[in-house]
Amino acid sequence: MSMELTLYRKLSSNLLNEVVGIKENCWIRSPLWDGFWLHSGLWLTLLMILLDSLILQEMFYAVGVFLFWISHRFSSFYIAWGTRAYKSLRKNQQKRFVILPIFIVLFVFGVLFTPETVFPVTVFERILGLLLLDFAWGVHHFAAQHYGILRLYHQRFNPESAASAKKQDRIFCWGVGGVMVVIAELLHGTSFLQEKHFIQFLPKIGEIDGIPLLMRFGTLLVIGVTFFMIRKAWSQDSGLPRLIYLSGVGILVMSAFQLEPFQFLMLWTLQHWMVALGLATHMVGNDTHQNFEKTSTKSEPNSSKHYNKTYLVLFFLCVFSAIMTPLFEIEAISFGSRYSEYLFPTLIEWLQNSEWYIFLVGIGLAGGFLHYWMDRSVYRFSDKQTHKSAQQLLI
Repeated sequence: MSMELTLYRKLSSNLLNEVVGIKENCWIRSPLWDGFWLHSGLWLTLLMILLDSLILQEMFYAVGVFLFWISHRFSSFYIAWGTRAYKSLRKNQQKRFVILPIFIVLFVFGVLFTPETVFPVTVFERILGLLLLDFAWGVHHFAAQHYGILRLYHQRFNPESAASAKKQDRIFCWGVGGVMVVIAELLHGTSFLQEKHFIQFLPKIGEIDGIPLLMRFGTLLVIGVTFFMIRKAWSQDSGLPRLIYLSGVGILVMSAFQLEPFQFLMLWTLQHWMVALGLATHMVGNDTHQNFEKTSTKSEPNSSKHYNKTYLVLFFLCVFSAIMTPLFEIEAISFGSRYSEYLFPTLIEWLQNSEWYIFLVGIGLAGGFLHYWMDRSVYRFSDKQTHKSAQQLLI
């Protein structure tokens, strides 16, 4: 009887794994870790719906800003400069990891501080131009992150068929995760492009009578495309985590059409920050785990060091983010309120009116551009050496 029961459990387990796409290594770290960090778009959307009070939503978002905004910006720097796995890559690709980052910083400060006699454009207009570049690069950056996570999940579960879904993932991430988000913002009348009047016809979009109809059509379009992608992922045997992530992106973009603009902003940015931070701290933890594995034959101490390092780096990045947020929030002055004003009103007022104001804005903008570039450099899996370094930390 016991033998039959054991056989039944094994058959049931194998059948369940085959049906829903579960394998031992299909998650990037674990179901719990991935669910909290990488699939945060799902539970954040539910939380936003449950937190019906705008005050509670803002309080929750303020905590996220202080803990995750700057920490996610520097997470890729930590991988590049704080892990042994990337040490040889930094040496061999100094142009990507040293020279071009320096050029980006010099470019930003050159734009801001070149005398008007040489560059006859006001400082305010220069900042707007850099913010426009940040807006465009940021939309691409968000879409690229979705694409990267989808590819990781597909390769971990079914590497043999991973190449077949690349084109579909690109269209979905940049089409739904990029273009449809911008369209939703334009229809709401809250796009950065519209507010700053970069394109003349944009201010007239709000006068269109059929905006609610367009909103519903956009929602239905996102639902249809997401359902198509989930169906294709199922047929390609992509695994449960990839199916969940596709659903999360679809729900986030649907919320762009259905929720208030500020609610969507909270969801969209928090999800992005948490995915970046969860992936980076997992990778850094694996670096220490592998270093200890070379000198120890016991697996339990290795696992302990692995988890300790992960949470230590997570704690460090979050504390660093909380300390640096007031300085970096100066960059966001033109977008509205700053949460640092509620905690450090005197400091923010002094920074805003000090002679360091333009310099701090430059640091904020340069930090954003460096983050976009460094993320691309660290996760550039098309490069064989980068792929090798990343694989050492992902598995």
